[in-house]
Amino acid sequence: MITDLFPYNQFFAHFRAPNADELTSYVMNKTEDYTQFDWTRGCQVKTIACLSQETDELIKPSVQVFAELLGTSFAYTFHDPWINCYERGSYQEIHDHIEVDFASVFFPIQDDDFGQFFFYDRYNNSLKPQWKKIFNLKTTWTPRISAGDIIFFPSTILHGVDVHRSEKTRKTFSCNYSFETPPN
Repeated sequence: MITDLFPYNQFFAHFRAPNADELTSYVMNKTEDYTQFDWTRGCQVKTIACLSQETDELIKPSVQVFAELLGTSFAYTFHDPWINCYERGSYQEIHDHIEVDFASVFFPIQDDDFGQFFFYDRYNNSLKPQWKKIFNLKTTWTPRISAGDIIFFPSTILHGVDVHRSEKTRKTFSCNYSFETPPN
């Protein structure tokens, strides 16, 4: 029997947002000026800052589902919501959000030639290539996303978006969160 030693240090939750239509309408209709965040210097993506007052109630139903999937409850602070706008040739470098506790990404639309969100295994160098071959281990993993899906994950997990090849703009809505109280 093969046993995973530390099974919960890298995980994510993936589900259809309870109010996917409302979130989609918000994201797709948001066309304010682009915002240059400090973190966008390492990537090729346009971003739109969103007001917490506009988006807190929109994201709350999904946070509740995430808490239910974890089997706990918690209070949280919502930080820095933004929309990513990927045009042809855009991408997001591999990164984390270490300054917060968890993050989410909502996908209002999806197409085959869109840049794909992926997770990157920060521990991929902990095994020699021979072990990786035996276990068929990969460096990246791409979840199967459909329009209206949202994912939540611990902020320390490395992730990115590969090159967007479509002429159609790919938009996503991202948020960061900090625990105000420890999960029960």
